[in-house]
Amino acid sequence: MRVPYNFENPLCRETAPELFFPDKGEDKTHIALIKSICGRCPHLAECAEWGITKEIHGIWGGLAPVERRKIRMKRRIVLPEEEEEVA
Repeated sequence: MRVPYNFENPLCRETAPELFFPDKGEDKTHIALIKSICGRCPHLAECAEWGITKEIHGIWGGLAPVERRKIRMKRRIVLPEEEEEVA
């Protein structure tokens, strides 16, 4: 069986997980810091794809929720949580 994503030793593992789940209205400096960590990680692409296809909260692969949602719209991907928001 092939594992679709390989997340061995991501850089986020060396930081507090809650940093990647900023509150709404978090300042841009905080988000830029998180994205800079993601930008140096060897798993950026895998993590971004995971976030696009599975997560509505947090920063994944350097992408904020709004950025991932735009990508999902282009790809016509709707996550179950997003379906609940529309209903």
